Amino acid sequence: MAAHSVVRSLTDEYLTCRICLQAFDRPRRVSCQHSFCTDCIRQLVTKSTASRGPDKLLCPLCRSEVLIPADVSLDDFVCNLPIDSLIVDLQTTLSRHNRNPEISRTANVNSNDSCKAHPGRQLGHYCFHHAQLICAKCIDDFHHEPHCRCRSLIEARRELQPRVDRVLQRLHSELNEAELEAANDRSFGNSKQKTLYDITNLEQRLEKIFESCRRQISVLRSDVERLNREYILNRKDFFTVVHSLLESTSHLESLKQGNDNKHLIELLPSVEGQLNNSIQCLRDLKTNDKAASLAFTLYDEVSEFIRRFSALGFIELQGVPSDLSADLSHLQLITVNSDAPPLSLSHILNRRN
Repeated sequence: MAAHSVVRSLTDEYLTCRICLQAFDRPRRVSCQHSFCTDCIRQLVTKSTASRGPDKLLCPLCRSEVLIPADVSLDDFVCNLPIDSLIVDLQTTLSRHNRNPEISRTANVNSNDSCKAHPGRQLGHYCFHHAQLICAKCIDDFHHEPHCRCRSLIEARRELQPRVDRVLQRLHSELNEAELEAANDRSFGNSKQKTLYDITNLEQRLEKIFESCRRQISVLRSDVERLNREYILNRKDFFTVVHSLLESTSHLESLKQGNDNKHLIELLPSVEGQLNNSIQCLRDLKTNDKAASLAFTLYDEVSEFIRRFSALGFIELQGVPSDLSADLSHLQLITVNSDAPPLSLSHILNRRN
């Protein structure tokens, strides 16, 4: 029946834990808004903290990192997570309808059930006034008044058959209406899948862009080192002249302060010659007065993108009456200025950097 598919779709889509693939058992919600069974979260915390450290839990659906306070035990962390009351309410509703006590009670009634007022007597009659199954003795004891119209079960069934048909017709009609309304749920599910696909596609594109940027940044750093070596190579003669000047200065000052007059007098012409050569070399090396420098030029389109970037985008729930979206305050958008894209602060702050 179509209605069964609606319930099954609801159960599969919203009431099934994505870790154990079973019906939710004490569902709890983590900060990324995904919900899992309490025991599933406990196992997930144990595995995640063993591989990623004691302070982080990785959501298996969106890969968001959920921080675990350092001063809280892992078991307390799990128990302190909020129960997903929406899922619990849906489970309770479906369970109540699946096991409606009134339907179960009447479905088990048959002609072999004995009368409570007269044990051992079969309930073979029906009182239309009291809408009650009765035995033959009940007619004499309790249902003999003129307004009590009592018939055998076969006669009552024949008389009530048009009413049963009308109720069934109304039930089928309502179920058909429900099936048409369920098309909206399927449409929402399709839009959810497309939205997740678009987000994943964006993530993959950004990862490719980021990886390309990483490679280019690595090349840029290599260019800095290459140009630095080229600069040093071009300045090698200059460094050699400076080193020669320093050696001559140190040697001459040492002789000047000593008593070796002969060695000082003999060395002086040689130092003067080296000095003249160094001066000429320095003049030859000095091509202009502008100091050499490195500079990084960022392309204008990249600079403009970085300047304008503040958020990737936002998710909005469309087609929901305002009274139903009153609890969705975390989706309200905040605009910094007319040129900037709208921001959803809770979404941005909960995303990975």
